[in-house]
Amino acid sequence: MLCLILNAAFVCAQGRFDPNKVRLETHKFITKEANLSAQEASRFFLIYDEMRSKQRVYFDRLRTLHNTKPKSAREASDIITKSDMLEIQLKHIEQRYHVEMLKVIPAEKLLQILEAERRFHRQMFRKMAGEGKGRRENH
Repeated sequence: MLCLILNAAFVCAQGRFDPNKVRLETHKFITKEANLSAQEASRFFLIYDEMRSKQRVYFDRLRTLHNTKPKSAREASDIITKSDMLEIQLKHIEQRYHVEMLKVIPAEKLLQILEAERRFHRQMFRKMAGEGKGRRENH
């Protein structure tokens, strides 16, 4: 869900979304914050990027659902149910990939990586929210 919000905010802040730039910035931040060696980063990001690629399909579906304006209570209920199911599927993907990551990275290191990823997303969101606020005030 957070990535969905970040993607939308990044598009608004920049006028266009560059997924490769975000991916590279994420890699750089996580590598530094979790103090990954080159070998650890190489092994980890191979799995991480594959996970994100599989999740992207679900993020896209969620974005479509969240942009849908229901015309009835029934449609609203359907959107909520579908959204919940997609969120659960995203969590299952993440859970499966955490198992794979633990095969190449110690648990303590993976925990540092996950926290670094959360910090990166928070910082990115704050930065974009600040840029958006300044742009709105200037118009």
